[in-house]
Amino acid sequence: MKFKNLELSQPILKAVEDMGFDEATYIQSACIPIILNGGDVIGQSQTGTGKTAAFGLPIVEMLEPNKSKKCKVIILSPTRELAIQVCNNMRKYTKYKDGIKTVAIYGGEPISRQIQEIKKGCDIIVGTPGRVLDHIERRTIRLDECKTLILDEADEMLNMGFREDIESVINSIDDAERQTILFSATMPKEILDITHLYQTNPIHVKTPQSEIAPTTIDQFYYEVNQSQKRQVIMQLLQIENPKLAMIFCNTKKMVDDLTTDLVSAGYSAAAIHGDLKQEMRLAVLNKFKSGKISVLIATDVAARGLDIENMDVVFNYDFPQEDEYYIHRIGRCGRAGKKGKSITLITPRQRRLIRNIEIKTKGTVVKKELPTGKEIQAIRFKQFKEQVAKITDVKIPKEITEVVAELAENEYTYQQMAEALAYNLIGKSIFQEIKKPKSANSLKVTDGKTATIKIDVGTKLGVQPAHILSAIAEASGVDGKAIGKIKIFDKYSLVDIPSQFQNEIIKSLTNTTIKGFDIHVSKDQGSSRGKRRSSSSRSRSKSSKDGNNASSRSSRKRSSADNGDDNHRSRRVKK
Repeated sequence: MKFKNLELSQPILKAVEDMGFDEATYIQSACIPIILNGGDVIGQSQTGTGKTAAFGLPIVEMLEPNKSKKCKVIILSPTRELAIQVCNNMRKYTKYKDGIKTVAIYGGEPISRQIQEIKKGCDIIVGTPGRVLDHIERRTIRLDECKTLILDEADEMLNMGFREDIESVINSIDDAERQTILFSATMPKEILDITHLYQTNPIHVKTPQSEIAPTTIDQFYYEVNQSQKRQVIMQLLQIENPKLAMIFCNTKKMVDDLTTDLVSAGYSAAAIHGDLKQEMRLAVLNKFKSGKISVLIATDVAARGLDIENMDVVFNYDFPQEDEYYIHRIGRCGRAGKKGKSITLITPRQRRLIRNIEIKTKGTVVKKELPTGKEIQAIRFKQFKEQVAKITDVKIPKEITEVVAELAENEYTYQQMAEALAYNLIGKSIFQEIKKPKSANSLKVTDGKTATIKIDVGTKLGVQPAHILSAIAEASGVDGKAIGKIKIFDKYSLVDIPSQFQNEIIKSLTNTTIKGFDIHVSKDQGSSRGKRRSSSSRSRSKSSKDGNNASSRSSRKRSSADNGDDNHRSRRVKK
């Protein structure tokens, strides 16, 4: 459906046209009329389907500039980056509608500065739940004229532990006239609870699977050993030669380690994750968007909300913990109908996960064989020749000519200098052959001796034997049948393993996660055998419940660091 057929005024249509859009997506054409009529909406849609415009355009359409400086609309977002992105889009939608102001508020920035912005008057506030609630409690945001509340990426906000803050914000707005709009990629029970409690006869709009599937993105994967990933990613960067690329890792430590390796190897790379200060994160994103940085290494905190044009390739250095994150990650490229490419590195034991992704996306993820050394050299030599052809047309400053002439006269021949510079530019790694990955069960147990290792995750994080068994088998290549007893306590677990592979297993588990949590592994030195709370000793239902609660508590604790919202805490508004 065309936007002009959606009962939008000319100022809004002109703003949409300036953004280069003409045809509405399914979620936009379905939600806009409902919102314009004042109805509550549950929008189930993935990243890249145009959900921001689905709620943003009708909200802007309904707003009329007036003398009041009070907030009319609140949009809650899980992260600072998404809040900033949504705010920027709302400002684009209001480009030709004078008098409507949008303000973004989030943790990590002085609250006094935000208070000054709000005092100047604003119609729309976009912010993270903790910081919005802080302003409400300070009474720096007045809600007596607020009629619309939008929960964007609701499932992610709940995953980050924001439920109490969200409910407090909702309860601060008069529900007699409140229009509540909720967008979420998934519909877990917590989301359904919120819709039942706080929405009035909501209409559920779900994006068809055909539109969710990333049809404009070519998906590939390589099978590699865990220890080879760093060498492989460097060679793939050379082969793909992207102008802009993102690499996703599952842990902040891996992001930092990989960034250090790439920068040391001469790549223009930078990291982004929740431990970075807000100013640094924004500076890194701005450099990446402007092309000053060509490779951005990130955790999944950056997977949602980033709208970066002309992204060439998305790399999954680590396979994502959830299938949904895969879609969010690769959705950073192939936007606005443009072609994109995703490349995922998997270990041999992760083959089955590819099939899950294909079912989820209704697409094909094509396996590619690791290139041989000769193939890599041929590609890089071709790229080098093309680079030389371009730069030889550039006018060379006389100072450079004089330096080269001086070197040629006293120390080196032109041939020696050219060869040395070519070798430095092309890169040393193309002369290093990548070994084929080991088969899934390559570490064969030859004796019956066992040893015990200690892993610092337990029942308080909802960990069960299957999680530990899978992590060890996938990371090390040891047959799962060779793993012995797994004893899970509150805060740690003890695992009996083949003693002949103790060092290999401990090393292979470095930088691995279990249920998304970073782990530390060591040889067991005789841990205190306190009261055992092994998942095998409890009923399945109780284990699941306890695990979910523990995971939620831990997730809430970690979200403060990963989201950086300095006002994220459990609170309720006094009635």
